Amino acid sequence: MLRILCLLMCMVVGPVFAQQQNDLYHTEVQLTGSDKAENIAKQEGLVNVLIKVSGQTDIARNEVIKKALTQSDRYVTQMSFVEYDNAPRAMKLGYNSKMVLNLLTQSEQSIWETPRKSVLVWIVNEYNYQRSIIWEQSNNSLITRIKEAANERGLPVMFPVGDFDDVTSIEIPDLWGNFKKPIADASERYNPQAILVVKVRGNSSSWTLFDTTPQYLPTTSTKPLEGRESGAVQLADMVNNVSDYFAKKYTKNLGAVVSQSEMISIEGVHSTRAFFTIEKQLKQLNSVASVQVDTIQGNKVTYTLNLLGDFEQFNQELLSKNKALSLIPEVIEEDKAIENSELDVNDAAIEQVTPVAEEQTMEEPIIEESETTEQSEETMPVIHAYQLSSK
Repeated sequence: MLRILCLLMCMVVGPVFAQQQNDLYHTEVQLTGSDKAENIAKQEGLVNVLIKVSGQTDIARNEVIKKALTQSDRYVTQMSFVEYDNAPRAMKLGYNSKMVLNLLTQSEQSIWETPRKSVLVWIVNEYNYQRSIIWEQSNNSLITRIKEAANERGLPVMFPVGDFDDVTSIEIPDLWGNFKKPIADASERYNPQAILVVKVRGNSSSWTLFDTTPQYLPTTSTKPLEGRESGAVQLADMVNNVSDYFAKKYTKNLGAVVSQSEMISIEGVHSTRAFFTIEKQLKQLNSVASVQVDTIQGNKVTYTLNLLGDFEQFNQELLSKNKALSLIPEVIEEDKAIENSELDVNDAAIEQVTPVAEEQTMEEPIIEESETTEQSEETMPVIHAYQLSSK
């Protein structure tokens, strides 16, 4: 009687289709008992956000990302604490979306493009040889576990609510047998962009992903993605596999343009050993994403640096790591590419191992006299000049 009353109430009120909204730039991290718990949480939170945005679970292995993690404070925009009765204290963190995307660009990583496909998840649970469909309104732990795993990966998921229309539109054998037509008919009202059918048997499960809309499911010839999982984290493994599939298929290249770049020159590089020592040191700085040698003229080397922070941060780190360097007043370099630049005899080995690009040695276009000095100065790059002491 109570079930019939609930169904009638659903008919009157109407269904609520709750698609999980994924905030890619917010996360929650449990705090440890360490004295540096907050710093550790900020680093872990940044990794979580990078995984959600990029779709890559191994992104923390990237060398540029490793450097950025030492400066995770720079990326945090929101922070609050959460107290739980039966769980450790947690920290809720929000990260700057523009800086995160810039970091992924600097580390030459792609992203899982947005908006992302919404996935309708049908779950059939077999327990004591009886099978039942798990509905959204049941608050079943299977749904909770899938939601948590999907949130960690930024996968938009929703579940059938289990109202009168759902109950009468599909039967358990339809889902267990992956019959396209009834699954499509029952799913159409939710307007998903993909459908995931999950069959759980205790500590193991099998799943089928139809990467298409209900409208085209009955007639599609595309083979669905299928998998089997087992163990305590079987549902999390399933979500990771589905997320990996979408992230790989719908990837977006951010391009190679990096906004936070600076040019520096170092004078006093008199030997091959000094050249390689300086280049290695620049690459190892936490504030530097990448290093490019632009020109070599005598004992002066010019670099373009992609920075993870601002120039002041880079300058402080560089001077603290190399006491032989000193910053000299900024100069404006009129010609970034020096025609027929040659090394001294003692520096010949440097030229061999670090060839200057062909276009850098070509004759520069002649500037018409009608161009004003002001226009020319606007295109001149600012060089931060350093002197390397021989001591």
